Amino acid sequence: MIDCYFKISTMRLSFAQWFKLRRDVIGLTQTEIAKKIGVRPQTVSNWEQGVSSPSLNPEQVMILCSILQVGLKDLVQAFKGEMVVGSNQEENETF
Repeated sequence: MIDCYFKISTMRLSFAQWFKLRRDVIGLTQTEIAKKIGVRPQTVSNWEQGVSSPSLNPEQVMILCSILQVGLKDLVQAFKGEMVVGSNQEENETF
């Protein structure tokens, strides 16, 4: 048997990074998302570049949650730049 120890690092994402990652995961274009929530494609591009942050009404927020397949809590955390990916727990695997 071989004991393997590894540590997965964590990374805090800005809203721009998180939004781009979610969009890529679900496979939609900026234009498709823009049409679904009623904004211009350039607006979505600006979000991904960190030029601006979303300023949406409650209905648009709920639509965005649905599109990105996330809950409202996750979307709020992303707006705050509090989304973390990865894990800082040490893992021990035996092979």
